[in-house]
Amino acid sequence: MNISTGAHLTYPHANGFHAGGERLVVTRWDPDRLATGFASVAWRSPGEADPREVCGLPDRCAKEGTVWFDVARAAERLAAVWDDALHVVDLADHAAEPETVYRAPAGRTLQGLVSISASGDRVLFSEESPGAYTLLEMDVDTGGVRELHTRDWWANHAHYCPADEEWIGFSHEGPTETVPDRVWARHAVEMPEGRCVLKQPEGLCFGHERWAHHAVGAVVVAYGVSPAEPRGLYWTSPDEPSGRLLSRGDRYWHCDISRDGTLAVVDTTGPADRPGKGWDGADGVADVLLVDLAEGRTTPLARTRATRHPAHPHPVFAPDGSAVLFNDLGADGTLSVTRVDLP
Repeated sequence: MNISTGAHLTYPHANGFHAGGERLVVTRWDPDRLATGFASVAWRSPGEADPREVCGLPDRCAKEGTVWFDVARAAERLAAVWDDALHVVDLADHAAEPETVYRAPAGRTLQGLVSISASGDRVLFSEESPGAYTLLEMDVDTGGVRELHTRDWWANHAHYCPADEEWIGFSHEGPTETVPDRVWARHAVEMPEGRCVLKQPEGLCFGHERWAHHAVGAVVVAYGVSPAEPRGLYWTSPDEPSGRLLSRGDRYWHCDISRDGTLAVVDTTGPADRPGKGWDGADGVADVLLVDLAEGRTTPLARTRATRHPAHPHPVFAPDGSAVLFNDLGADGTLSVTRVDLP
């Protein structure tokens, strides 16, 4: 079911749901102007959607292509980066303007991905300067900013672990064939300097980790480009860094995990029912698959198309586990948010 036309979901490890899980924030998308603003829709009943504009984005954001955001799970507060500044928006006040709470100093830039705590009082964001990647945390109410760490390699995808927000996951970004330590975590007491928490077997290329709600750990994809096997969906954690295979798959791409930890959802780099791995014979097709984590078996949910960001399916679970939502690229190039109800 189409939830919102001309729009897309936020990044898979971020949250777009608010109002007790009844409403969904999406990025409005124009193929010519690119990201134009955020809107909130009633995702359960799109026929009575009552779409509400959250805020518009300046035209200069078009050069950035995609503007991601994160919504606090237990507060009506949204955080996002555009124009090299961190902004927060009060979702409870429909007339509220975005508040600029931090701007990158001269010579530095802000990464586009942010993470906001469940209560909405803290935001993680990353700042780059030549040869340095710094993770910062802001106390939104006081405006205080503290540096958590600086790396001399490309560190990004930082997000709070929903199961325990004292844990922060982040990644060593780069070509997956040459980065052997993708998945990292930080804890102020247990590992204040951060540590790689996935000992990647040789020949497996990992990425797109998503930290879980039910336990301190993450699901992560061993991509189809991996020369070794078994490719597919893995579980890793600070206590289980060797990685545990959950489901075999030669085309898995992005992933999400249900809040009770029993199901996962993945999209694919090509048709899941045809031979090949990675992008072999993909033909612009992407499937959305439901994964039973107890058995590793998959159930097809939908087939769509995929091109460059933001036209990746990026499937996610609804908070109550009743549905999967994904970005659906039509043959005419229109991008929409689609819902598939689960049994």
